[in-house]
Amino acid sequence: MLGILHTSVALAQDAATPVWQGEGELGYTAASGNTDSKNLNASLGISRETGAWKHSASLDLVQAEADDEDSADSRVFRARSEHAFGEHSYLFGATRYEDDRFSGFDFQASLTAGAGHLFVDSERHRFEASAGLGFRRLRDAVSRDDEDDAIATAEAKYEYRISENATLSENLLIETGEENTYSESETALTTRINGNLSLKLSYLYKRNSDVPEDTDKTDELVTVSLVYGF
Repeated sequence: MLGILHTSVALAQDAATPVWQGEGELGYTAASGNTDSKNLNASLGISRETGAWKHSASLDLVQAEADDEDSADSRVFRARSEHAFGEHSYLFGATRYEDDRFSGFDFQASLTAGAGHLFVDSERHRFEASAGLGFRRLRDAVSRDDEDDAIATAEAKYEYRISENATLSENLLIETGEENTYSESETALTTRINGNLSLKLSYLYKRNSDVPEDTDKTDELVTVSLVYGF
C-alpha cells in the first residue's frame, strides 16, 4: 500500500512539473541632446524536453531610431528540434527566418538538418557544437529577386559560469552558400538579480558577405536588458 501511495505521489509531482520553460527579455534606452536616440529590443524563447526530444523556438525584435530616422529594424524567428542519441550527441532540424530592413535583404529564410555533440559540461564550462546542410532563400531588397541556394551551417555555444549568479556566454552561427555567407556572433554577460530576474549585457555582430550596393556588410548592436525566466 505504501509503495502504491509513493508511486501515485511521484506521478502527481511529475504531472505538475511544467514541461515548457522559457525566458522573456526586454531592453530600452533613450538619449537626448546633441543626438536624440531610442532603442528597443525584446525577445521571447521557449523550450520543452520530452524523453529523447528537445524542442525550442524564439522570436527576437530590435528597433532603433536616431534623430527621428530609423537605424535598426529587425525580426528574427528560430525553431529547432533535437533528438538525442548516445549520451551527448543528437540529430537536429532547424529553421530561421530574418526580416531586417537594414541588411540589404527583404528576408532570409533557411531550413537545415544535421548533427551535434555536447563536448564539455562541467561545473564551470559548457560547450556544444553542431553542423548540417540545408536550403536557403534570400530576397534582394533592391531588385526584389529571390535567390535560392544550398547551404552548410555550423553553430557553437559556450558558457562560462563565473559564479553562482553570473554567466558569460558566446553563441556563433554560420550559414554559407553560393549566394551569401551569413555569420552571427553574440557575446553576453548575464547576472541574476533576484529569483527569476536577471540583467543581461550583450554584444551582437552580424555579417553578410554579399549585399546590394550602398549596404553595409556588418551590423553591430550593444544592448542592456532585463531577463525573466519562467
